[in-house]
Amino acid sequence: MESYLVESRDAQGGVDSRLHPRLDGRRPDDHSDAFHWRRRARWLRRCLDDLGERPTHMVILGRDRGRANSELFGNLLIKSLVTIDMARERSHASVLRSADGKATLVHVSDYRASESADLAFAHGVLDHMPEHDRAAAALLIYRSLVPAGLFAVWQANPRSPGVAWHERVVARDESQPDATRALSARETRRLLRGAGFDIIHTTSPLFFPQSMSWCEPLEPLLAPIQLGGEYMVLARKP
Repeated sequence: MESYLVESRDAQGGVDSRLHPRLDGRRPDDHSDAFHWRRRARWLRRCLDDLGERPTHMVILGRDRGRANSELFGNLLIKSLVTIDMARERSHASVLRSADGKATLVHVSDYRASESADLAFAHGVLDHMPEHDRAAAALLIYRSLVPAGLFAVWQANPRSPGVAWHERVVARDESQPDATRALSARETRRLLRGAGFDIIHTTSPLFFPQSMSWCEPLEPLLAPIQLGGEYMVLARKP
């Protein structure tokens, strides 16, 4: 991990001030977004507790997730977090880190897997990749984890009535010819097994909107039905 904790420099040689503050664990400006990130983090924490796991070093597959860092640090009690920016175009130079050095953002072209993380996380990123890139991304995470490390993959759930309705609407919208299709949980499990992971379980919480947050205690009973707005496949590196 230490090799990634270096400050970036922009073209003029100064610290990149546009992205650097977004890693500092500030809460998201969008309260709805914060609500859903909190629920994902709490659900994952619940699953980790059930397994007796206490991961400390985390890697995220996706894009700049600085807005979610506070929820992940606060609920998962991790000590460090590296976000691998999978965007095709760079939005920053080299590696960015938070002021306290605990959170790091690195573009995938600069990232080197080192089997140093014990927890990995992905949210809504795999379905935006071509199939061959998904396999490469899953393998990258596999090589980033220590033996017995865990990988939690969150995706929009095509079995959810709300997601299925949204996909039908988008499919009829001629202005979005390149709209992505939600990956099924079965496809995600097959992808992870292909990279070498063992599947622990698949759950699907996030049944209720923010206006019905008082119903959240019911989600442990509903999650095995796998009809929630998102599903989480939890896998382990042997």
